[in-house]
Amino acid sequence: MNRLITRVTLAVAALLVLTGSPASAEQRLQISVLSSPRPDLVSDQDALIEVRGAEGLVALTVNGKPSAALRQDGRRGSWVGLVEGLKLGRNRLIVHSGGRSAQLTLVNHSKSGPILSGPQITPFECRTVQSGLGPAQDASCNAPTSTEHFYRSTAGVFKPLTPGQRPADLANVTINGQTLPYIVRVESGTLNRTIYRIAVLDDPAAPQSLEWTPGPGWNGKLAVGFGGGLAGRYEQGTNKPQDALEDLYLSRGFAFAVATGLVNGLASNAIIQGETLMMLKEHFIERYGVPRWTLGTGGSGGGIQQLHITALYPGLLDGLQPRVAFADSTVAAHVLDCDLLQNYWKGQGGSVWSPDKRRAVAGFASPATCENWVRFIASSQKVTNKAACGLKDLSLAYDPRSNPKGARCGYYSWLVNQLGRDPKTGFARSPYDNVGVQYGLRALNDGVISVDEFLDLNERIGGFTQDLVFSPVRTAADPRAVRRMYTSGLVNPGGGGLGLTPIMQLRGYQDPFGDIHDRQRDFEVRLRLIRANGDADNQVIWVAPKGASLVQPSKVFPEDKVLDLMTQWLDAIASDPAPLSHAKVVRHRPPEAADAYFDDAGDKHMAEATMDPGTAFNAAYPIYLNPRIVAGGPLTNDVLKCRLKSPDPKDYRVAFSHDQELRLRRIFASGVCDFQRPGVGQVKPAGTYVRF
Repeated sequence: MNRLITRVTLAVAALLVLTGSPASAEQRLQISVLSSPRPDLVSDQDALIEVRGAEGLVALTVNGKPSAALRQDGRRGSWVGLVEGLKLGRNRLIVHSGGRSAQLTLVNHSKSGPILSGPQITPFECRTVQSGLGPAQDASCNAPTSTEHFYRSTAGVFKPLTPGQRPADLANVTINGQTLPYIVRVESGTLNRTIYRIAVLDDPAAPQSLEWTPGPGWNGKLAVGFGGGLAGRYEQGTNKPQDALEDLYLSRGFAFAVATGLVNGLASNAIIQGETLMMLKEHFIERYGVPRWTLGTGGSGGGIQQLHITALYPGLLDGLQPRVAFADSTVAAHVLDCDLLQNYWKGQGGSVWSPDKRRAVAGFASPATCENWVRFIASSQKVTNKAACGLKDLSLAYDPRSNPKGARCGYYSWLVNQLGRDPKTGFARSPYDNVGVQYGLRALNDGVISVDEFLDLNERIGGFTQDLVFSPVRTAADPRAVRRMYTSGLVNPGGGGLGLTPIMQLRGYQDPFGDIHDRQRDFEVRLRLIRANGDADNQVIWVAPKGASLVQPSKVFPEDKVLDLMTQWLDAIASDPAPLSHAKVVRHRPPEAADAYFDDAGDKHMAEATMDPGTAFNAAYPIYLNPRIVAGGPLTNDVLKCRLKSPDPKDYRVAFSHDQELRLRRIFASGVCDFQRPGVGQVKPAGTYVRF
């Protein structure tokens, strides 16, 4: 059965548990897992299961032994229970009711992972002590699960709550018309080599059953925060309980979760990140209940994760709020292009390049953008930059002379399970390629740079060695790595679950200020959505006033209004019993959830976001490009290695002399990029929930 269909079926089953639907006497006896997307993706020895279609008592056996896990809930019309004590590997569940039987095989995996992502990368350093969890119990960085309480003060600050006390400055919060003390329970624990925190409103003084369950403060919905950055670090990362104390969500009754493994600046691999979210959500469902829906939030690399995980792992997130996002982490290639350009401009070019010429070649609004890409990101991709590995023990890091088998820093090293290893070096195969790329082509055709400047740039731009050290020779990707980037889905295809998910993309307009989060990226996402799904009607683009803060997004947008709109949208989808489809998602989009920009006074103007420079939207917030698009690449920005053709005079709006034409053909002896054709190895992904 198609994996996406399987996931949607389970999502509908989970919704029925919440809303209730009486079992029909003619209904077939069915057993399903609610806590995982598929029965073979269970972890940590337990699973929440549901039985439907039962007549009378239900008897359950697990691996041949009777289990009393199931309990009947007449309101829900099913039997639901947490099956515990599963063994690693295959577990056989059989239910009997009214002379009928049904069975299900669960495949249980370690809470330490992996499940789908392949062998875990080593070395790997734990950070449980730095995160307040105490020493790690094993090499997988596990630590005991703990809980603590915080309260929101009347001054609007979260403070630790001393057990048994009721502080004088304790604030109240109203949830579903009920006034409750604003006290938050934070659970801290580990899974998949990740430190997680889950926060939910909870009054520890309220009467509790023998086993804790969420009280009336939980609205039945879950929000997950995703962190930014772009890196490949060999460490667990740190966080603290306070990182889960998001007032915007908790004050509305949401449960809110964060995890170190969902920070893109630690390990930018959407397959591992999606696996971590899958395991975190499984744990949440088993301990808290099936959420009515789950919403993502976060900016930059946090936006990348929401979009990319949803493409690869449909159904884990039901709504996305990516801020200043990119389509995926292959933006690393554009970082390296900027590194080459900056290196050229520092002197290799042999000529003086004005800011206007640099701007035209790089494509960004400001020449400072490429400088910032190099300053902020490129150094973290350098294999020989030992600090970028995040290791305290630097002796473990790669050194081409003293430790050639050590941990190689950078983004590509963390994709080794997907890219494969070069048998000659043992390193991850590299998909970076700039063979045939005509840097500055548009700048040449627009008359901003001369033919000689264009030729000199492309003759001297060079590439990188396998250690990302500058080389006078252009870099040729490993074709197998390129193809695997596409088949694995690491180049976000725009499909998977993205067509079935409401997306509200938010961006503060920073292009003129050299910020790397340029506005064109929203259209990379939109165009990929259109290609995969026929339209992008489930995506909303909002752009904030110029110069708005990115550090404090609440000052960029009325985020409470964004959340209110997303809540309205997702509630409508969840209340509709029709099967989940793209048309259903679009049908329930609120009228106010439409493309818009905010002027300097903060007033909202609803207008379709397009690439047309003549619109009022784009007059207020012009769209710029990047080095690969200036070189003729597609606006989808998803060609890793171009197919080649002979230079064609029709591609240039300026005349070349005979000598210049000979030089052009010498520079591009193997040909120039033909972006009218799909890239080398550019194929559809192998599927969703793929195992490596």
